Amino acid sequence: MKNFLIADSENLHIIGLRHTLKKLVKAPNLKVVNSREDLFKYLDKNDVECLIIDPNNIFLFYDDDLKIIKKNYPACKIIILSYFKNKQTIDSFLKDNINGFISKDCEEQTIYNALYKIQNGERYLCPKTLNTFLDVFALPTPQSDEKLTLREFEILKQIAKGNNGKNIASQLFISIHTFRTHRKNIMKKTGRHTTSELILYALENKIK
Repeated sequence: MKNFLIADSENLHIIGLRHTLKKLVKAPNLKVVNSREDLFKYLDKNDVECLIIDPNNIFLFYDDDLKIIKKNYPACKIIILSYFKNKQTIDSFLKDNINGFISKDCEEQTIYNALYKIQNGERYLCPKTLNTFLDVFALPTPQSDEKLTLREFEILKQIAKGNNGKNIASQLFISIHTFRTHRKNIMKKTGRHTTSELILYALENKIK
C-alpha cells in the first residue's frame, strides 16, 4: 500500500503518523483531511488504498459513515486510529468489518504490525484496544442472568485450569490486584465463594 488518506484533526498525531508511514513505506502518497466533506470528496476523486481515521476528530462525521465508506469504496482498507472511548467504537469495528483498530497511545511498531497483517488479508486489533475489548464485552453465564465480561470469562478459564493468581495476572498482563478484583466479581456473578467452587462451577458448565 502506498496511497494513504489520514483523516484527523490532531496535528501532533498527524505529524507523528506521517513520519512513521514514511519510515515504513517507500515513497508513500499521503493526504490529510479533517472534515467529513473533504474526506468524501477525496475518496470520490482518488484511489485510496488505506484510510487511517479517527472518527472522533472528524468534523460532522456520523456513526454510519464508516459503513458507507466500506460499501462505496470496497478496495480501501480502513484503520481506526483513536483512543478507545466507548463500546460503540468497538461495535463499529466489528459490525462494519473495519480492517484495523489501533489505540493512539500504542508504539510505532504497532502501525507496522497492522499494515503487514492487513495487507496480507487479516484484520488487526492492537493489544491495548484488545484489553479494553475484553473488559467491556460481556458473555452470558450458565444458570444465571448475570454476565461475565470476556476478561472475566478468560480468568475463569485460567482458574479452571488450576493456574494461580500470579501466573494468570502475568499471562494477561494485569496486576495481581486487578486479578483479585475480577475474581471477586466472578464469584459474585456465579454465586461461588472459593476458588475450589469456581473450578467446580467451570467444570460443571464445560468452561475450559
